Parts: sequence; structure tokens; C-alpha cells
Amino acid sequence: MNRPYRIVIGSPVDYEELVAYIVINGMYVALLDQDQGELNVTLLSEVKGLPFDVFVEALQDAKRQLLQ
Repeated sequence: MNRPYRIVIGSPVDYEELVAYIVINGMYVALLDQDQGELNVTLLSEVKGLPFDVFVEALQDAKRQLLQ
């Protein structure tokens, strides 16, 4: 299945837990982390015209991968 986004799981030094980056159209747009025991979303760049359904699907996929 060819998705319009990709999820990158990483371990940056400034986070205690793994994070999930959401990449859409080659641009890192959001980061999900689970530090302090809850799931948080940080928007990484100002994105204009991002399809809502694609972003929501990417968030759900990133959450699933991060919490596996």
C-alpha cells in the first residue's frame, strides 16, 4: 500500500522514550512522544494545505507504531 506519508521511529537524546516523526511530502510535520507518561504531539513546521484525512491517518499510524 502506497501511503502519502511515512513514520520514522527514533530515539533523540533529549527524550527518555522513543518518538515517532510524521513525514508528509518529504517534510517532517509532527513528532509524537510519550515522555511524562502521556502521548504528546508537537508540530514541527508550518504546513499549509495539508489534507486533514492524511494527517489524521498518519497520527493514528504513528501512535500505533509508537505504542507497540
